[in-house]
Amino acid sequence: MAKLSPKGLVAVALVFSLAAAVLVYSYLKGLADQTVRQGLPVVVAKADIPPKTKMTADMLQVVNVPPEYIQPGAVQEVGKAVGAVVRDKIVAGEQITQRRLFIAGQSSGFTGIIPPDKRAVSVAVTEVTGVAGLVRPGDYVDVIVTFDTNIIGEHLSQIFLQNVRVLAVNRETETGAPEGAKKEASSKMTVTLAVSPDEAARLTVAEEKGKIRLVLRPYLPSDVMVVTNALKPRDIVNASAPPAAPQAATGGAAPAPSPKGIQVIRGTKTEMIPVN
Repeated sequence: MAKLSPKGLVAVALVFSLAAAVLVYSYLKGLADQTVRQGLPVVVAKADIPPKTKMTADMLQVVNVPPEYIQPGAVQEVGKAVGAVVRDKIVAGEQITQRRLFIAGQSSGFTGIIPPDKRAVSVAVTEVTGVAGLVRPGDYVDVIVTFDTNIIGEHLSQIFLQNVRVLAVNRETETGAPEGAKKEASSKMTVTLAVSPDEAARLTVAEEKGKIRLVLRPYLPSDVMVVTNALKPRDIVNASAPPAAPQAATGGAAPAPSPKGIQVIRGTKTEMIPVN
């Protein structure tokens, strides 16, 4: 048997290496194609899950979804979603994503609970203007602003923000107060609201130049907006007097009808020229 030269051994090694690389590539490509066909595991809701609900395993199921249809941050293991609190309503079949949940130990901090198109703005309220301190994180409120006569020339009150979500009361969010935070009893508190950038500017002006008051909405979420007008004190007391009713002439007789015509004055004489 003829011996191979060193160059021959190198050539043979290169051929085997190339063959092995082709086989590995074909195997991996086959696995990738199979994954695309079968999809990747994603956790979805079995039925509608209301907001503020702590999820359990029987609420969830795993389905295979094509990679191009998997939402960013989708949870792929049931165990990672169990025990988390739902921020907003999740409908049946919807993918469970990290951003829709309050997960214990999550490092996103307070910014993780701010809706993508909103900004967090805090306002100072009292027990009176803050609905006796009954407003809780996750509730929805309307905001009333009242201006006095020194600002716009007259007293005026109006609802100018509706269906605003409460993100926090003092430092407490829907998942509770931060670790180590002290709860102090006080008649004053701060409420942090989720508003749009334009609403944030309007709310700032309202708080700086007027007085704001929160109005608590019902528990069940509703997008219904009520059309309201600015209200002034005279609108409440109806200060404008109604027109006086005509009075009967003395003696009970009805007043004589005024003659129709043109009154002409000639010196000291007055003459009425009838007009047909």
